[in-house]
Amino acid sequence: MKIRALWGFKGVQAELKNATGQARAGEEFDVSDEYGHTLVGKGLAAEVDGKTAPKTTKQAKPEENK
Repeated sequence: MKIRALWGFKGVQAELKNATGQARAGEEFDVSDEYGHTLVGKGLAAEVDGKTAPKTTKQAKPEENK
């Protein structure tokens, strides 16, 4: 999973694959899915893969309107 750090934080060096284990805002990392979702859930990072498309809503048909 590819993520971009939104905030600077001290993370797991083996996951971030850098010398210090620290992330600075704006840096991009390729991490495991579990670690990436943890960071996204905490608000420290955002996913930058092309897979994240905005969800579309289905238009109501005339017979569905009330």
